[in-house]
Amino acid sequence: MGARWSAATKRVVVALFAVASLYIVYRAGDIVRPFVWAAIVAFVLLPVVALLERRLSLPRTAAAAIVFIALLAAIFGGGRILIPLAIDQVRDLQRSLPSLVTNAQNTLAETADQIGLEQLDELIVSFAGANDLSQMIARGAVPLVVGLGRFLLEMLLFFIATFFLLRDAPRLLQWFRRLLPPSQRNELLPLLAEVNVLLGRYVRGQLLLIGVMATATFIGLTVLQVPFTILLAIMTGVLEVIPIVGPITAGAIACLVALGHPAPWGLTQIWYVAIVAIMYTILRHAEDYFVIPLVIGRIVKLHPAVVIFALLTGGALFGLLGVLLAVPVAATARLVLIFVSAKLRDEDPFRQLEEDLAVPHTPAHGPAAAHPVGRRAHP
Repeated sequence: MGARWSAATKRVVVALFAVASLYIVYRAGDIVRPFVWAAIVAFVLLPVVALLERRLSLPRTAAAAIVFIALLAAIFGGGRILIPLAIDQVRDLQRSLPSLVTNAQNTLAETADQIGLEQLDELIVSFAGANDLSQMIARGAVPLVVGLGRFLLEMLLFFIATFFLLRDAPRLLQWFRRLLPPSQRNELLPLLAEVNVLLGRYVRGQLLLIGVMATATFIGLTVLQVPFTILLAIMTGVLEVIPIVGPITAGAIACLVALGHPAPWGLTQIWYVAIVAIMYTILRHAEDYFVIPLVIGRIVKLHPAVVIFALLTGGALFGLLGVLLAVPVAATARLVLIFVSAKLRDEDPFRQLEEDLAVPHTPAHGPAAAHPVGRRAHP
C-alpha cells in the first residue's frame, strides 16, 4: 500500500478534476444538452416515482417505467393535438404575412407622418422588401433537414437518459455520498438538501407558471381577436422562464402581430395595439403579485443586475439552455456563498441559511415576500 495523500494533495486533485469536468462540459455543450434536459425532467418527476414506489410497493424499475410511459404519452399525445394546430397556424402566418406586413407598414407610416418621423417609413419599406418568406425557406431547406435529424438524435438520447435517471437516481445519490469525505458529510449533505428544495420549488413552479400564463394569454388573445393565438400563447408561456427579457419579448411580438391585423370593433390600429400591450402588462403584474407568491414564493433572492448578468453569461456559454438555467444556477451559487462565508467567519452556516430563507413580514403595498424553502435536513 502506497503512502497516503496529504490533505493539500487531495484538494489539488479534486480541484483539477472539477476544472477538467467544467472544461469538458463547456467544450461539449451540444453533446451534453440532451443529458441536461433529461436531468431537469427527471428532477421534476423523481417525486412521482418515489410516490409510486412507496404507496404501491412497486420495484424501482416498475415505478420508473410507469412514469416514463406517462411522460411519453404526454409528449406524443400533446404533440398529436398541438402540433397540427401549430402547423396550421404557421401556414396561415405564411399566407398572411404579406398582408400583415403591409398593414403594419401603412399604420406605422401614417403614425410617422403625423408625428414627423419620415425616416421610419423608409425603414419599414426596406424591412418589408427584405423579408421574402419563400426565399428564406428555400435557403434554409438543407439546414432544416440537417437540424431535424440532429433534433431526433438528441430526442432519443434525452429519452434514454431520462429513463435511466428516473430508475437509478437512488444509486447515483449513494455513489455521490460515498465520494464525500466522511468528515464533511454532516455539513455538505444538509446544504445539498437546502439546494434541492430550492431548485425543486423553482423548477416545478416555473412549469406551473408556463401553463398558467399560456392559458391566460390564449384566453385574452382570443377575446381580443388577435390571430395565431395558439402560437402566441405557447410562446408567451415558454418565454416566461426567461426573467425580464422573456415577458417583454412575448408582449412585443404579440403587439407586432396585432399591429398587422385589422383592428376589430371599430378601434384604430394604435388603440388596438395599446389594448394588447395593456393586457400583457396586466397579466405580468398579476403574475408578479399573485401567481408567483402563491406558487413558488420569492425563493430566488437575486438583484436584477445579477439576474441580467447571469442571463447574458449563460447565453454566451450555452445558448438557450444556458439562459434557462442561469437563474437557478445563480440562486444555488448564492446559497453556496452564504454557506462558505459563514464557515470563513466561524459561524453556523445553517443558521445563516435559515435566517436568509425565513419568511419576512409581507408589505401591504407589494408582492408577497419569500416563502421558506425548507429547513435544514439532518442526515
